[in-house]
Amino acid sequence: MHLLQCSVAFMTTSEALSRHKFKRCMSFGVPGMIGFLKYIMDRRFISGFLVGGLALAAVWFWADRSSSNSQVSNEAGQTGTATPLEGTSHTQTNSIPNNWLPEARALTMPGNREYALPLNNPDTVLSFAADHVNDEDLVVGVSIFDHHRAYPWWIMSNFHVVNDTLVISTTSKIPLMVALCEQCSGSAAFIPTLPELPERPLTFQICGIHDGTFEIADFQTHSRWHPFSGEATEGPLKGKRLIQISSIITRWGSWKKQHPDTDVALGSVGMRNRPHGLSHGASMGHKHMHPVFWASANQEDERLPANKLVFGLLGDDDLKPLAVELDAIQSTIPMELTHGDTPIILLPAGDFGVRAYAATLEETVLTFQLESKEPLRIRDQEGRLWDENGKCQAETNSETSLQLKQRRGYVTEWYEWVSAQPNSDVFVRP
Repeated sequence: MHLLQCSVAFMTTSEALSRHKFKRCMSFGVPGMIGFLKYIMDRRFISGFLVGGLALAAVWFWADRSSSNSQVSNEAGQTGTATPLEGTSHTQTNSIPNNWLPEARALTMPGNREYALPLNNPDTVLSFAADHVNDEDLVVGVSIFDHHRAYPWWIMSNFHVVNDTLVISTTSKIPLMVALCEQCSGSAAFIPTLPELPERPLTFQICGIHDGTFEIADFQTHSRWHPFSGEATEGPLKGKRLIQISSIITRWGSWKKQHPDTDVALGSVGMRNRPHGLSHGASMGHKHMHPVFWASANQEDERLPANKLVFGLLGDDDLKPLAVELDAIQSTIPMELTHGDTPIILLPAGDFGVRAYAATLEETVLTFQLESKEPLRIRDQEGRLWDENGKCQAETNSETSLQLKQRRGYVTEWYEWVSAQPNSDVFVRP
């Protein structure tokens, strides 16, 4: 309004001044006309005229826009629907190239948003404050550098993938990626960094179904990965492999007893009661088989029952993968075998976990005998005591630093394992 008033006043004053000078000029005849022409050429007059004109144009434009917006608002109120902002309509005049559609479809599961999104950096509480978890609840327990964290099954089955950060100290943080499929009972944990991108951990989410389980993709390159081997199968990072860290599936009561200093991811009662959180009783090796998963699985290899729980020992380079039945590992402690040319020892961990180690120390092949089950301890031929984490429990400081090298692998159901590793051997006890 101030701008309008000033503009009108300026133009009124200019007009009055013009009339006065025009009359004076006309009273002098032709010389007066010449003088008037000189006057209108005066720069002050022209500048004033231009400023006043621009001000009036701005006021007119503002009034016209206000009128249009008011009309749109009235129409939206009458119809009860919102009018999209300019440029946000799906029918824009400038067409978008369609070459992005195949990749977008390939990297996004259709219609399953409520359990296809990942869980990122969940809140955690220490075990003594974890009243949201029951002792019988299954959890994915992760251990690294003597730090432990648990992810309840009923949380994992609602997200399937967790992108997390484990704070080791004020100056050290470790990125984590944890995956679980309640259909095939498979799970694994990784450090999602690559040597080429050490300061920027990859971020993952489900992108589809493949080989009897879900498939994941990283946000940074859109490469596809197997969720439990940590290997990229398609895309720019094909052939790359994440660093696997120790993880098992066990009951919360067992996990917190073994690791009283553990923390655990938080979840609400509502999340626990979601259909996906119930997950067919949240049990390992259940008989339910979703037709979508089964359709993508290897149904022809019947060397073992489809839902048989196995520990899959992953191969390196030309070394063939090897499947070992879980109940055999649990009943034979320790289980010793050879994978390629490497002697291996398999130890049960928790209720449904397995840890695999190379049974060598420098160039010496180690043999073991069971010392105790609670806690699990094994003794080698030199008399040294080892725990299920492959750490020496000897009394001397020089020996307590000894650590067996862990081998890659994970627990899953046979149909998923043989779908992802169709050339796998099956271990047969001699």
